Amino acid sequence: MDNWIGEFKKDPRHSGIFLDFDGTISDIAPKPGIAQLHPRAAHILPSLATRYPLCVLSGRRAANVAEIVGLPHIHYIGVHGMEWLEDEPKIDPEILPFLPRLDRARQKLQSELDELPGVTVEDKMLTLGLHYREAPEQEDKALDLAQKLADTLGLKVRRGRKVVELRAPVDVDKGTALGRLSHAWRLKRALYAGDDLTDVDAFRGLRRLIREGGFEGTAIAVLSDETPIELEAVADITVLGVDGLLDILAQL
Repeated sequence: MDNWIGEFKKDPRHSGIFLDFDGTISDIAPKPGIAQLHPRAAHILPSLATRYPLCVLSGRRAANVAEIVGLPHIHYIGVHGMEWLEDEPKIDPEILPFLPRLDRARQKLQSELDELPGVTVEDKMLTLGLHYREAPEQEDKALDLAQKLADTLGLKVRRGRKVVELRAPVDVDKGTALGRLSHAWRLKRALYAGDDLTDVDAFRGLRRLIREGGFEGTAIAVLSDETPIELEAVADITVLGVDGLLDILAQL
């Protein structure tokens, strides 16, 4: 581990830090609306952002995660790479043709949700998430409903921690966003830290950059009792919980 940390510190301008939010720099909350930036992260990130290109790459809307983190000099990418903040949120143009399909899914969910007590819908406009953290017994029904709507409307289903999400069937994800920004920033190396299935996409994005040549990547899995096997299997480093990651970031 010391080797890549040393390379980062020697060349901070070309060393990018990419971080998921929920479960990575924020403890998982029972409901998305009450999540907060971890106090240690609030202390560590401002210093990192003055030295390194730094991006929070979240499944949340970009404006939402920017408001929660509340720190300057950080690039915010939302909805798993589908939008980003400049002066205002920008949406990846590949998503736009599928917004009417998501509108129809939104309408159908309203009529179906009574059959799933305890399940809540998180509407990010670009995706629709069915959260069953407070009703784990509804997992199978939530998955079945999401798959039925996806098959009917030509959408894609993606699973996460206690959530199943409907999204556009396009190859836009955390990995493509990480690659785009790494090229724009002319990075020579990057780390990505995350805790969920969608973060596997970012790990794959790092691998693609490495295969292109002249690039070094470090994939960090933030472990919990809900860690997907797929994430841990493709990580370079594993850490225990948010504090474990912050211990590493504090060394940078």
